[in-house]
Amino acid sequence: MMGCTYTLVAIGYCLFFGVLDVVVFCCGDIAMFGAFGIVGAYTVLYSAGLFGALPLPLFVLLLLLIAAILCAALGLVSYYVSIKPFERSSTLMPLLSTIALGTVIKEALGLVFQPAINGMAAAVTNPAVPDPKTVVGGRNPQAMPSLIAAGGSMVQRNITIILIMVVILAVLFLFLNKTKMGLSMQAISQNKELAFMTGMDVKKIIVITFVIGGLLLSVGGFVLGSYQTIIRFDGGTLYGTKGFSAAVVGGLKSTWGAVIGGMLLGFVEVFAAGLIPGGTQWQNIIAFVVIIIFIVFKPEGIIGEKTIEKV
Repeated sequence: MMGCTYTLVAIGYCLFFGVLDVVVFCCGDIAMFGAFGIVGAYTVLYSAGLFGALPLPLFVLLLLLIAAILCAALGLVSYYVSIKPFERSSTLMPLLSTIALGTVIKEALGLVFQPAINGMAAAVTNPAVPDPKTVVGGRNPQAMPSLIAAGGSMVQRNITIILIMVVILAVLFLFLNKTKMGLSMQAISQNKELAFMTGMDVKKIIVITFVIGGLLLSVGGFVLGSYQTIIRFDGGTLYGTKGFSAAVVGGLKSTWGAVIGGMLLGFVEVFAAGLIPGGTQWQNIIAFVVIIIFIVFKPEGIIGEKTIEKV
């Protein structure tokens, strides 16, 4: 389960880096924004009486659609605000600007989330609903609604998360390898200058990449919140760092490398917590030590290829 949550963010890093050669360090915060969007939408729709009026699967899809739209829009904002203005600048500039944008997203969630959501919920409260949901202070942990296998066992929830992951990977594989847009994204990843010369609309493809990345990150936030049952406004920092680490371990330009890296990182954390006495307190340290070892001895990643650059 842990590996599935890391993999989705790692894929987001791989998509962005493959097309732009830029590490978008706010991926974890965008995913957390999607999780908070689901909690907020759930609160407002519950207060409006739609929770019982719609079948649960349809209600969950509606929440995911709202989160996907929010994260896709935020992905576009991250491109136009923190990356596009620095296209002709040093490669460090977009990296620093995405870190700054992640901080803005994080602090905005901590400050604005509670009054904004509770104010909207109060405006649409349905008297027929006896207990409309409210959210606590934005800087406090928020309870994630039980939307995956609601009323079922933990095993059913875990199996559902794995199935979600498999479906997303299958759809992404078909999109990247069987559609014109997906092949264009791969072409830009391999050689952006040649893609320009062949007449590809590179700017359009970059925008679509950020939309797709935002959609994936919204699902990542949903899966993470459903697995951990609580979310924090600052949880995107550690979540994004682990997703980036998984992408680096697997190979930063390889989607399948992101899958392998995410699963490996989750494997290390879980076994450190389960097999080492008091390992829960040390699992993050052990996981990042393993990442350092991989970077030292195989910096190109498990699936990544060594490149030679003439200077």
